[in-house]
Amino acid sequence: MSLWPRFRRRARRQHTIFVLSGGAVRGAAQVGMLRELLGAGLVPDAVVAVSAGALNGLPVANDPTLEQVDLLGGRPGFDTGERLRELIEEYAPVTDLGDTLVPIHVGTTAASTGSLCWWSDGPSVDILCASAAIPGVFPSVPLPDGDHHLDGGVLSNLPLRYAVSLGATRLVVLDVAADFLPAEKQTALTSMLTGFRAATTELTRQEWLDVPESIEVLHVELPMASSGLDLDFGETEALLVEGAEAARGAIAASGWITG
Repeated sequence: MSLWPRFRRRARRQHTIFVLSGGAVRGAAQVGMLRELLGAGLVPDAVVAVSAGALNGLPVANDPTLEQVDLLGGRPGFDTGERLRELIEEYAPVTDLGDTLVPIHVGTTAASTGSLCWWSDGPSVDILCASAAIPGVFPSVPLPDGDHHLDGGVLSNLPLRYAVSLGATRLVVLDVAADFLPAEKQTALTSMLTGFRAATTELTRQEWLDVPESIEVLHVELPMASSGLDLDFGETEALLVEGAEAARGAIAASGWITG
């Protein structure tokens, strides 16, 4: 009997990578998205994440189940670097990134070189703290390479290019990036972050251009409208609902799930 048919079936196996963007408090919407995606039977073969997306991505990479997602929805907010570290220490399911069930790749920005660095092993708490360290808001974090690191979203807030480099055949993109605030809602802090946001928006546009047409993409995007600073955790419950609604709409439009 020829082995060719079996070989062809094996070659066509999908390699599905979940890509989780940064987005500060809007990352709460990814919990609603993940609930709908996993409930529809979409499970990652790998996770690529930065910033707030890394905080959601690590537990799901370790245990890609609805039960795990439900635990994510109960986490409190944070407003200081110390509270961020306490939160990650409490909820990180593994000490080392390399010990997750599904491989996870977390992006950080090296402070001394401005280089984008990817971590698939190493101290999970330190790496997640670094990846979520918004410049000017949270402190940089020393990592094992000897450098201090900041938010991975500075250079790749929606890390599509890196996910493609891992051999993805399908991308499930959980996009919670925020839009710019109108002038009447600007504060000193949001004005400082405007330049950061403008740069990440342009870099994201370029990353989309680098996704080959041969790769299937399920783009779950949170509506851009934002009522205030991305660090306002009073909106968390509403964001969970909005994220779930966005995922249901994207899944229905994709045709990926039949029957």
